[in-house]
Amino acid sequence: MQSRYAVCGLLAMMIASSVAPMGARAEGQCQFTQGYWQNRAQNANDLTTEVWLSVRDQAFYLSGLSYQQVLLVPPKGNAYWVLAHQLVAAQANYALGAQTPSLVSDALARANQVMGQYTPQQVAAIPKNSAVREELIALSRVLDDWNNALIGSGECGDAGGGGNG
Repeated sequence: MQSRYAVCGLLAMMIASSVAPMGARAEGQCQFTQGYWQNRAQNANDLTTEVWLSVRDQAFYLSGLSYQQVLLVPPKGNAYWVLAHQLVAAQANYALGAQTPSLVSDALARANQVMGQYTPQQVAAIPKNSAVREELIALSRVLDDWNNALIGSGECGDAGGGGNG
């Protein structure tokens, strides 16, 4: 059952990449920040990209929420939500065709597996010093660095409508 949710996450990424218009995929040689995607989720008048429109209402793993709803949940120290925010942005950036170094590809694959194994409630119950929680935080850091163009091909400029939102 849980692996089904990991497949759903991969499926959401594949759907998003298949509907991205060619112009968006060419523009997507850069990354947009998590805040950029969060603003798209919060402002109905700003849901402009085909990628976001294709995933925003999809179920996000075992969270019981959609991709759009996930971005509205304050993490409050829960490693599940910390990773979830960065994973939503990373999957959208991946779907747009942003250059994905192997470190990021590995983090995306592992995050997909982990999110298919745990609910937000299970992660909240894990001790703060557990290996699982530390792994979730480490994955979120890699994806955060990529989303913020500290690794990879770079942040999208004003011409692409990217940046911090």
